[in-house]
Amino acid sequence: MTESETEPIGGPLTLRHTSGGGGDFCAPDDYEVMNNGRAIGRIYRPYAGVPRDRPWEWTITGAVVAPALPNYGFTATRDEAKAAFASTWRQWLSNREII
Repeated sequence: MTESETEPIGGPLTLRHTSGGGGDFCAPDDYEVMNNGRAIGRIYRPYAGVPRDRPWEWTITGAVVAPALPNYGFTATRDEAKAAFASTWRQWLSNREII
């Protein structure tokens, strides 16, 4: 997933820099993952509680994913977080279409 890449299932996934909750502070490494104009998750660098070697967290918040699939994870880079998010999202959509 890049800022404008089209995913094969479920339409495009794009990153949008967060607004910092409406306040003056806007974290430089905090992004919403958007799908068809709707926020479905985040990719960001939390300030605490993360593995040192994997400081980026991705999380799917716009859907309940199947129990067999993770809805979050930690990666070493933002690009790895984008790939993990997109892969899990596509798996969830594929499984949902089967049901």
